[in-house]
Amino acid sequence: MLLKELIEDSRQKITDLSRKCHMTRQSIYNKINEFRRRGIKFTVDVNPRELGLKVRAYTLVTIDPGVRFRAETDEIIKKFKGISQIHYLIGRFDIILEIIVKDIDELSDLIRKISELPLVRKTETLTVYETVKLDHKAPLLRIL
Repeated sequence: MLLKELIEDSRQKITDLSRKCHMTRQSIYNKINEFRRRGIKFTVDVNPRELGLKVRAYTLVTIDPGVRFRAETDEIIKKFKGISQIHYLIGRFDIILEIIVKDIDELSDLIRKISELPLVRKTETLTVYETVKLDHKAPLLRIL
């Protein structure tokens, strides 16, 4: 119940959480510290469009099957600021990247940089024109 409350609003006062979760303030404080030690972060949820990042795209990447440059390529891709997510896939493509940037020019520049990496064979980019649902909390709240 505590984690659910924190997911919904992590800025709640410990006294309010204590009342809602029927726990002592000290227990709440200890549990929050335990969450932090386990790597659970409490942060703000910002819509990138509100900050001028108006283009969201997903780039599918096919890479060479050898692992010779993989670690090096991983480190380079992680440093690209416009990439918010990197996932390795099983299927026709090897990697999917979520890209969030200010405009098409920035997207094109980033895709060019990705395409020039030694391990990359080809890319295919899908640009989002409308988002109907974007809720990272929903799956977590469903299981709590």
